[in-house]
Amino acid sequence: MSWKTVAIAASNEEVDALESSLWETGAVSVTLIDGEDQPIFEPGPGETPLWPQLTVTALYEDDVDTVALSETLRSQGYQVLFTDELGDRVWEREWMSQFKPMKFGQRLWVCPTGFEVDEVDAVILNLDPGLAFGTGTHATTSLCLSWLDEQLEPGAHVLDYGCGSGILGIAAKLLGARKIIAVDNDPQALVATCDNGRRNGVQDDLVTCLAEDFAPGDTHPAQYQVVMANILAQPLINLSHLLSDYVAPEGHLVLSGIMSTQSDWVKKAYRLELIREVELDGWICLHFKKAA
Repeated sequence: MSWKTVAIAASNEEVDALESSLWETGAVSVTLIDGEDQPIFEPGPGETPLWPQLTVTALYEDDVDTVALSETLRSQGYQVLFTDELGDRVWEREWMSQFKPMKFGQRLWVCPTGFEVDEVDAVILNLDPGLAFGTGTHATTSLCLSWLDEQLEPGAHVLDYGCGSGILGIAAKLLGARKIIAVDNDPQALVATCDNGRRNGVQDDLVTCLAEDFAPGDTHPAQYQVVMANILAQPLINLSHLLSDYVAPEGHLVLSGIMSTQSDWVKKAYRLELIREVELDGWICLHFKKAA
């Protein structure tokens, strides 16, 4: 089935009325994106912020007259940026056309389904992230993957807290970890992690768990040689005591998802020894070690 789109420029004050109007005209989806490159990195608890200026894109079935609709919107004072016709595609997979094999450290490669890497001694992680965050393309994930390639000791038990697609835990297993526990508060993330675990043949050593059900020392090990959390600064601060307790003596804690301006806040929340701080594209990865 083919589709049509209409894109409109709007301020955040106009969005509610515009969105309601688009739904009433038969839109099957309405998407809001930043209209002026003014990113919002980390909203506060309970906030749903919008950019000052947005591009609002409405998707319609092929039989809708988007030319007439655009004229109506202009008569109402809106700025119509463009209309477009879209062929029939598998949209949830469309983004994968931009996802290519990527190398981290000396050995580790992350490859989307359908790609191959021809390199001696390559450790290859085949990835289909589904709807969960984590492909390696973002600096925060890249920093964690590079740490695993360089620092992970074979045989380690690893906790991946906030696992997303499962990329970090699965990479750890492929690089020699013994057992992986992958925890997330999103059930969809656990589905993606399980799927990717099977795709890479590590499902027998990969255990997934919702955060609300995670009970270390009861149904899971109490402590781990490596604990990784690639989430955001405020959750990392809130979880500082919990994550620190999960690290075994002489174990490692690797934190990412931290903007460079937030690094000092996160470091103050942890009482472990800071071994290394690495920055990439304005994002930070912190490596702590627990005393014996």
